[in-house]
Amino acid sequence: MPQLVARAALVVVAAVLIPSCYGTHLAPPRASGAAAYNFDFVGPDGTGHISVRAPRSLTLRELVLQTDRAAVVVQDFHEPGDWAHRNYCGAGASQVLLSAWLPQVPDIESVATAAHLNPGSGQTGANTVAEVNAFLDPVVTPAAGGSWYRGEHVETLDAVMTRIRSDLTSPIALRSFGHGAPVMVQTMTRTMPGWNHWNATHMITIFAFDFTHHDPALDTVSYAETPSPLAGYRGPDFQTISVEALWVAMQAYNREAPWDPINVIS
Repeated sequence: MPQLVARAALVVVAAVLIPSCYGTHLAPPRASGAAAYNFDFVGPDGTGHISVRAPRSLTLRELVLQTDRAAVVVQDFHEPGDWAHRNYCGAGASQVLLSAWLPQVPDIESVATAAHLNPGSGQTGANTVAEVNAFLDPVVTPAAGGSWYRGEHVETLDAVMTRIRSDLTSPIALRSFGHGAPVMVQTMTRTMPGWNHWNATHMITIFAFDFTHHDPALDTVSYAETPSPLAGYRGPDFQTISVEALWVAMQAYNREAPWDPINVIS
């Protein structure tokens, strides 16, 4: 019993010590940038959106069958670069996700309020699921018969890839809404590009993937980054990394943030 108490105490201490999307280094303003796709989708069109199109006009059937690569149009968002918003990565990632579905995305404060975001520690996976569904249900429920997103604790890379593939190539989403569904995941930032080895819990929204190589070291996902330099991020708005690198960051989250079991929202 004393060991169990000590272990529980360590988990609580770890939850306090590991920040959420917050770094200690100031840096020059973030530069915008493009996701480096490994497949034939067109990148940013200069308007602050990612303009995604296939190299030729594809039928719905062809889009559904093209399950090794897919993308959805999302908008880039920047969290305010001040101390009060240092832990708003969950709200920023939610805005990116919502931008694939809604013509008008709620402002970051409205999203944070809906997710019960704690400025000192961020927002939980469960609250994020409830928040995105609250905004999307009026649009999604009539066509899909219920809320779209649910939170899970996923423990294998294959399971993560399955959820990314099935949501971004969902026949229901494509038929009903004209686009696939982005997926949110929880990570630690230490090994992720643009974070200079700073370690914090972090939420990102994946909006594209290329699984054509059938090799985790070569297959890729593309995602949006919304934190400010004060929060520790100094990279472009969109990043593309290998599936292998994504899984390293997600496994780190599973180890270091056990108090929030939800690591995939799809």
